[in-house]
Amino acid sequence: MVISLIKKIIPFSMAMIVFGMLLGFTLPSFNNKLVGSEEAVERGKLVFNKYGCFVCHGNEGSGGVKNKNSSTGGVVTALTFTSRAFNETALRERIIQGPKVVVKADLKGPTPPLSMPNWRGVIMDSELTDLVVFLQSLTPEEGEEPKPVSKDRPPVPEFMLANNNCKICHSVVTENFKTNPHYGGHVTKNGDSEEIVCATCHGDGKNHASRYGDPDAILRFTKESSASVQEKNAACLQCHEKGIRLYWKGSTHESKDLACMDCHKIMEPASPQRLFTKGTELEVCFQCHQQRKAQMQRSSHMPFREGKVKCSDCHNPHGTANEKLLTEATVNENCYKCHADKRGPFLWEHPPVAENCLNCHDPHGSNHEKLLVVDRPRLCQRCHIESRHMTQPQLATARFAFNRSCQNCHSQIHGSNSPSGVRFHR
Repeated sequence: MVISLIKKIIPFSMAMIVFGMLLGFTLPSFNNKLVGSEEAVERGKLVFNKYGCFVCHGNEGSGGVKNKNSSTGGVVTALTFTSRAFNETALRERIIQGPKVVVKADLKGPTPPLSMPNWRGVIMDSELTDLVVFLQSLTPEEGEEPKPVSKDRPPVPEFMLANNNCKICHSVVTENFKTNPHYGGHVTKNGDSEEIVCATCHGDGKNHASRYGDPDAILRFTKESSASVQEKNAACLQCHEKGIRLYWKGSTHESKDLACMDCHKIMEPASPQRLFTKGTELEVCFQCHQQRKAQMQRSSHMPFREGKVKCSDCHNPHGTANEKLLTEATVNENCYKCHADKRGPFLWEHPPVAENCLNCHDPHGSNHEKLLVVDRPRLCQRCHIESRHMTQPQLATARFAFNRSCQNCHSQIHGSNSPSGVRFHR
């Protein structure tokens, strides 16, 4: 019975070989094992280098390329033990399945910059087969050490050297960037439809790709970058040099070597507006202005904490021609934007009011009512001599002593239009 079965199988096999030859391809013979052969491994290595896999995974899949905030120790994983984690079918699908978000080490941190590109429809099936064989060959036998890795870097594939091919290695980052206000910005001067390219801010992508692993091959905006603050800011100012940023050069913040990235986070902002590094504008300013943060916790304060007022309502952090980065020419003009009833002109002007609102008020917060810098009557006595009725002994029921407030009588202290209001009476 066995002999008769063999006789049926052999003619069938011969028929399949003849059929395959007629269609233009040949089937492997039973004695020629292609999978795992040295020829297939060498072809797979050529495919590995052809598609630039070594740029992220290291020479011969040795790994070690930095991938900030990835759960694999902040580096791209080595492929040395790939076959122990994936069988042949799973490995093929993993290669061509497209971008996959790398797991973050810190969930609140940035997205790791390097991720798998989409090779579906790009890599040929025969190349994929050879590549799988090569990756499987990297796994050492039990008890053996991985094969030594050559230190000579292969040349970077030509298709990775174009300026706008960042998505090959940074597919997830570039995809997320499509929701960024800068995406589609008019920066190439070729029309509004031109998409912003990474090279606009980061510099020559070709130089970066050809010198992979060299952190100075591209302009980075992190604190670890070797670029100076001026170099980083120049990338932003090539577009943002007008409008409210017209006075940036020479401003207080610029002279303190403050970088744009200290306040703004372009790739993954923490705020829904203005691309701030923190959730709100106040939190951004409080990174440096700790004293103002403390003042705003006082009992009398502007409605900063309630979200009705923000720092930029009075100050332009990018610089102005006025003192204290004020948006208006004077302190009073700033205050009059909201307190228009105090503007005047009045028939009877109160000199310290007309001079500067800060003579009596602290806009960032006070422990005295009405944001006063000193409580009344001491506030008034800083200018008015103490030999008048206010400091004389009085009964507790006297109008001069009630609540110890000069404004019991002088209620129109900011100015009066009454013909008899020379004493700022009502």
